[in-house]
Amino acid sequence: MGSTDAWNTIEVSIDGPVAHLRFDRPDQNNSVTVEMVDEVYASLTALADSDTVAVVVLTGNGRAFCPGADLRLSQGDDATSALPALEAYQSARLLHEMPQVTLAAVNGGCAGAGIAWASACDLRVASSRARFSTAFLDVGMAGELGLSWTLLRNVGGAWARDISFLPRKLTAEEALAIGFVSRVFPDTTFAADVDAVVAELASRSLPALRDLKANFLDAERLDLATYIELESVRHQTNFRSS
Repeated sequence: MGSTDAWNTIEVSIDGPVAHLRFDRPDQNNSVTVEMVDEVYASLTALADSDTVAVVVLTGNGRAFCPGADLRLSQGDDATSALPALEAYQSARLLHEMPQVTLAAVNGGCAGAGIAWASACDLRVASSRARFSTAFLDVGMAGELGLSWTLLRNVGGAWARDISFLPRKLTAEEALAIGFVSRVFPDTTFAADVDAVVAELASRSLPALRDLKANFLDAERLDLATYIELESVRHQTNFRSS
């Protein structure tokens, strides 16, 4: 039996080794508020400490993934009140570094903060009707939630700069072509296809899955000789435990 935590702007449920974090403002296409940024950060902080959760799936309730900020709440004299605490932006780092494998299941519109959160995940899959945009320059902003850092690593410098300096809507197939997503599923079967991917991940050895994630994180920051030392220790530990 799964468990569900109560939040105002997101929905978090845990079923065995799988946690789902769903943006939950479907009437507003899951646009972002300060409260949502805070709740995403708090929920990911808690999930990162779990010894039993192997996979965290990020998706949206309704027809959208997350189109970025709710611009209605960031206009006028009170605009600065629509800014979260700086610590909450570390939610992107958590998605990238937490021991669980993180998967963005992009079921619809994905822009601004939404594309930044998706970019921070280990894996990204998309519905055929999903659309992507960095969007920040369109509203006079440079970006947030680590987007430039993760885009460089996900799609390379040329494409990262192109879609950031020249923002426009990309189709799911275009996102696949530049390597931002790794799989595109038909919209009619998207939920089942995502469930199959998640089930495959969750069926793996939990220590091996976490060690593989650690390998990728170490590979980003270490020279090859040092990396191989750590990788070899994990490999032999996996072998003995098997």
